[in-house]
Amino acid sequence: MLSQEEVLNLAALARLKLGEGEVESLQKDISNILEYVGQLRRYEVGAPTEASGVNNLLSNVMREDVPAATLGMREELIRAFPKSENNYNVVRKIIQKD
Repeated sequence: MLSQEEVLNLAALARLKLGEGEVESLQKDISNILEYVGQLRRYEVGAPTEASGVNNLLSNVMREDVPAATLGMREELIRAFPKSENNYNVVRKIIQKD
């Protein structure tokens, strides 16, 4: 089990202020987490095999970039937008410099 000093050191690294009850609670919680991670270390994890199907997940799934017909859609979008100026859609400013 972690000592109270170790928990306080971790809290200081994370810049957290803890009360006395929180230290004891975190002491138990962190110890349980570390114990669980220790149990997971017992299992050997190997590289995925071709039969596992994992390699299929690693391949590129993006489609080909093929131009499509969009005639008339730009004007339709501009008309649907609440506010536009000079054929551009206008949105409210969300980033401001202080």
